[in-house]
Amino acid sequence: MFKWLKVTAVLLALAIAGAASAWALDTQPDQFEQKLKSYDPETVEAARAYARTFDLKGMMEKSAPRIAAAVATQLKAKNPTLNDEQTKLFIDTFMQSGLVDSSDVLEQASIILMLEIFTKDELVALNQFYSSPVGAGILKKFPVMMGRMPEIMQVVQTYIIPRALEAARSTLHARGVEVKI
Repeated sequence: MFKWLKVTAVLLALAIAGAASAWALDTQPDQFEQKLKSYDPETVEAARAYARTFDLKGMMEKSAPRIAAAVATQLKAKNPTLNDEQTKLFIDTFMQSGLVDSSDVLEQASIILMLEIFTKDELVALNQFYSSPVGAGILKKFPVMMGRMPEIMQVVQTYIIPRALEAARSTLHARGVEVKI
């Protein structure tokens, strides 16, 4: 379950960033095909098969309304003077660029990520599991999970990080060191 959550979180982060920002992969999108050649061909095929089973593109399409709603909420909160037309244009452009136009990049990045994390046997097992009735049922729920990940990020941004920064500042303050945050 932890690996599933980790992969889901990474994929959502890539989607939200439009696959354009810096990421943990040491390969840029124009180098993906070359990077894939550095792996065992059978393992690459296992990762591709799992990606097809996982159907990242389909999941992103199903997650799009929830992601759009979360982005709209953040956008309106930070830009209260935007009218509905401007908000819609921003969201439409974001979704097109981040999810539709970047879907191939997201899929390739996920394949490389899987190759860096999982062995061939693990990829085959994942594919077998998600091809089963229980696994397929879980896959159907992924879009809801992915669509709700911004809620977790909101908690991180508004609750966890401020408290962690304050705790760190207080610790140094107790030792006579002032830190501005």
